[in-house]
Amino acid sequence: MVAPESPPQGFSLMSNESIKISVLLFGACRETAGTGELSCELSSPATAATAWGELKRRFPALAGFERNALVAVNEEHARMDQPLNDGDTLAIFPPVSGG
Repeated sequence: MVAPESPPQGFSLMSNESIKISVLLFGACRETAGTGELSCELSSPATAATAWGELKRRFPALAGFERNALVAVNEEHARMDQPLNDGDTLAIFPPVSGG
């Protein structure tokens, strides 16, 4: 008999669990949302994209940043498919230009 595979790190087999993360918004994202810091409860398993979807639900104007926003999880650059764990901090940065 073959044992079932374990879920990827950061994911749970239980879909009715939830995680709570902190979200930091910077620059124009902060201005658009009217806040720079908030907490977010998500169903597990969750990714940065899941959190982004919840933020767009709360602050629809953030959708304008979706294609170019940069994210970090726990102070490390991340992709939108990055798994999130309970207690993580997700930071969202709008595109930055300058010289």
